Amino acid sequence: MIATEWIVDRAALPHVVQAGSRIAAISGRIVAVDQTAAGSGAHRLRGTLLPGFVDLQCNGAGGRSVDEGTTEALDTIAAAVWRGGACAFLPTLISAPWSVLLERVESVAAWIDGWKPTPGAAEPLGLHMEGPFLTAPGAHDPDHFVDPTPARVQELLDAGRGRLRLVTLANARPGAAAAVRLFAEAGVACALGHCDSAVGFADCVAAGARAVTHLFNVMGPLHHREVGPAALALDDARVSCPLICDGVHVDPVMVRNAFAILGPDRTVLVTDSVAAAGMPDGEYHLSGVRVVAENGVVRDTRGRLAGSALSMAMAAQNFLRFAPRAGVWTLARVASTNPARLVGANDRGTIAVGQRAAFTLLGDDGSVTCVGG
Repeated sequence: MIATEWIVDRAALPHVVQAGSRIAAISGRIVAVDQTAAGSGAHRLRGTLLPGFVDLQCNGAGGRSVDEGTTEALDTIAAAVWRGGACAFLPTLISAPWSVLLERVESVAAWIDGWKPTPGAAEPLGLHMEGPFLTAPGAHDPDHFVDPTPARVQELLDAGRGRLRLVTLANARPGAAAAVRLFAEAGVACALGHCDSAVGFADCVAAGARAVTHLFNVMGPLHHREVGPAALALDDARVSCPLICDGVHVDPVMVRNAFAILGPDRTVLVTDSVAAAGMPDGEYHLSGVRVVAENGVVRDTRGRLAGSALSMAMAAQNFLRFAPRAGVWTLARVASTNPARLVGANDRGTIAVGQRAAFTLLGDDGSVTCVGG
């Protein structure tokens, strides 16, 4: 049994930002949140403590890519995610030939099965599959797109060994709504994305889809007469909307507009990071395809955006700058509470008794660091 105690200037609790907070944990679980005097061995933290950030879409970081599937690569990514301010994440795989994709799913699931809490490494909460049940490519290879038949859904679930947490699929793909229902029955959350058509959107939401994957990106234009997936997502109170908040994928003006509609309960920050995250500009790979990071922006050889070089710390700092009416309590919601709840990680996302003692500290010096584990 390991007991730990922290005293912090401010803590973003579920309903208030509390000054002079003491937080105690035993074996990684919070056992007290109060304002009583701390013991002599308490760790003194300067700044505002938030529940640990959760990144739902991480294709890679630290120079390595999730699709490599090796322990070395995935350990490197987990360490880079932690350094980037997130305590937990979903390693994410994108479209590939079906047989190759199943092998990659098995490899990542096996790594998650064997993962043990490690100082300085973010915890993998499960696997995010972005594709291959898509219709609009973005940086994906459309030759790898397939329909989500019941047989393929089951193959994917089997390969995931219970570690599949989130699947992004296109609402206009034949069989999409039925697939959403099957995934939901298996306890897997579904997001709608990489689709520029409104066809099937309502049916998929009725079947259980509760999010979109990167609002505005690869969703077609936001038009005042031809309503597409982005407008439908903004309009439906059941749908959470992750945003890639780097100022390139979504202009700051649109971030503010989206947040004005979504509020603190439906906005979610994600990075969609690739191997370039936490690394210098240069050449990297995403699902075997060469991508280039230049001035922190990642594109493929055709010039299309291909993920990002974001960390959750950078996304959080950008969000507070782009949406200045939002504060640290809202940041706790959009970077931790909402993503954790979306994928059923109910022991994360708030600073409260019984929750994991994993925090992101916004230092008074402007730093963003992880605390606990």
